[in-house]
Amino acid sequence: MDKYRRPANQQRVQTPTVRQTAKTATRRRTSRSKLLRILSFPRVMAALALACFCIIMLYSNMQLTRLTKEIGEQKTALEQVQSEYVSLKARQEQTLSISYVENYAQDQLGMVKMDPSQIEYIEITKPEVTEVSDTTKLGDAAANLMRGFTAVLEYLR
Repeated sequence: MDKYRRPANQQRVQTPTVRQTAKTATRRRTSRSKLLRILSFPRVMAALALACFCIIMLYSNMQLTRLTKEIGEQKTALEQVQSEYVSLKARQEQTLSISYVENYAQDQLGMVKMDPSQIEYIEITKPEVTEVSDTTKLGDAAANLMRGFTAVLEYLR
């Protein structure tokens, strides 16, 4: 048997003819033209605009999420500062109360309240009064005015 010969029981494979190849080429051309019709300039621009819009929306949502988180953190910090303010205000009121000052003076500083016998009153018979005389002379006012005018002229030079 010749090595290039086929056995009789095998079917013969048909090779594509030029006509079938032309059909596939036509199909390819029509699919390309359909693709070009689908990918027209306005459609491509619309798709790009839609993609840009989606990207902008994602970015704005990302910024919104970041800012919301930051606002939450700042609110938490504000609440902590407010609670610290309330506690400091209560502590200030406690330290400025009369009973606290008295207890501190007696316990820490060793001070004692005065007896009524230790209080001395001083009476002033004639109160001291200071009088201001209003005797300005016209010449002094004119001299002061001239000094002021001279100072302005020197400043302008």
